[in-house]
Amino acid sequence: MSFPNIPNITPTISVTTAQTIPLLLSSIALEELALAHIMNAEAEKLQFVLGTLPTGTALSPAVVSLAELFAVDSSVQRTLRDVIKKEMLLEFKFENVLDLIGTLPPVISTFLFVSNREDNTIAIFDISTPTSPVLVREFGAVDFPGVFDGPTGLAITGTTLYVANQFDNSLVIFDISVPPSPVFVSKLSAVDLPGVFNNPTGLAIASSTLYVSNPPNDEVAVFDISSPSVPSFVEQANEGNLSLPTGLTTTGTTLYATNFGNSTIEIYDIFQPSDPIHVDRFGAGEVSGPSGLAITGNALFVSNFSNNTIERYNIFQPTDPVHVDEFGTGEVSGPTGLATTGTTLYVANQSAGTVSIYSFPSDPVFPPAPVRIRDFGAGTLHAPTGLAVFIPPNPV
Repeated sequence: MSFPNIPNITPTISVTTAQTIPLLLSSIALEELALAHIMNAEAEKLQFVLGTLPTGTALSPAVVSLAELFAVDSSVQRTLRDVIKKEMLLEFKFENVLDLIGTLPPVISTFLFVSNREDNTIAIFDISTPTSPVLVREFGAVDFPGVFDGPTGLAITGTTLYVANQFDNSLVIFDISVPPSPVFVSKLSAVDLPGVFNNPTGLAIASSTLYVSNPPNDEVAVFDISSPSVPSFVEQANEGNLSLPTGLTTTGTTLYATNFGNSTIEIYDIFQPSDPIHVDRFGAGEVSGPSGLAITGNALFVSNFSNNTIERYNIFQPTDPVHVDEFGTGEVSGPTGLATTGTTLYVANQSAGTVSIYSFPSDPVFPPAPVRIRDFGAGTLHAPTGLAVFIPPNPV
C-alpha cells in the first residue's frame, strides 16, 4: 500500500478549511494503516509460537509450555487493548472531521452544454474544475428522437435551455433544472411560425428577450421570453446592415452580431430589448468569417472560422470596441461557438470535433492574453458548434 502525498505546509498556515479536510482524513488513514501493521505483527507473534508461521526459523526452546503460551497471549491482549483505545480516539477524530465538512458551503457544479450539429445531440460536461471537464451525458438522437436536426446555437436563462436547429428551421426548449436529466418542453417550427426561422444559427438573451440569427435572411428574430417556456415572436430586426449573421452576444444594453458574409460585426442598442437599433459596425480587416462571440468583463472574443483564430476587443466603451490582439493560430480548427466562465474560455472546434480550453489571469481592467491549456471531447463531439455555460441555482 503506497502512502498518500501530503503537501508541504509552510510555517505560515496557508490552507483553507476545505483544504484541511483531505489532510485530516489522510492523517486518519495513515494512523489506521499503522494500527493494521501492529495487529498483523501481533497475529504473526501468536502464529510463530504455535508453529503455524512458515518462517523457516526454529523455535527456541523447541517445546513451549502452557505458561509461556499464556504469557504471549497476555502480551497480545495488552497490545490490542491499546490499539482499541487508539481506534476510539480515531473515531472521535473522524466524527469531528464529518462535523467540519458540514460547516462548508454546498458545492455548486458548473456545466458546459455543447451542441453536436453532425449527430444531433447535446453533450453535457461538468466543468466545476474548469480545465478538467467531465462528460456527464449526451442527449438527443436516442432519448429525444426527432427533436434535434442540426443543433447549433445555445442559450440559457434561468433553468431553460434554448437550442437552434439549423436544418429543420426550429427552436427547441428544454428544462434543465436538473442538468444531467434535461426535460423536453416544446419545439417551435416553421409550421408554428412561418417565415420566422431560416437556418437559425446564433442565440443570445438580454433580460426577457431572445435573439435568433437567420443568416440567409440577413435578419435577427426577436422573441419575448417573459414566460421562458412559451416564447412570443416580436419582430425580425433588419436595417439592411446584416450579412449572413451568425454569432450573437449581449452586454448591458448592447447586442453584437457577427456578419459571416462580409467579415464584420454589427452593434445594436437594445435599451429597448424588443426593438434593436443599429449603432455601428467594426472588425473590417480584422475578423475573417466571424462565427462566435463571448464576453467576460471588458473583453469581447470573436471566433474566426475562416482563418482559425480568435480576436479580442476591449469593449470598455461597448459601442466603440478597440482591437487588442489575435490568438489561436495553429491551435483552433474551424472555431465556432465560444463561452466563458471565470478566467476560462472555451472554443468549439467544429472541424476538429473538440473544444479548446484557454485560461487567462483575472484583471479588473482587461485580462492578459489567454493561454491554451488543452483540448477535450475528441471521439465524443461531432461538429461541435454552440456552447453555453450553466450554473444551477441550487446545488447539484
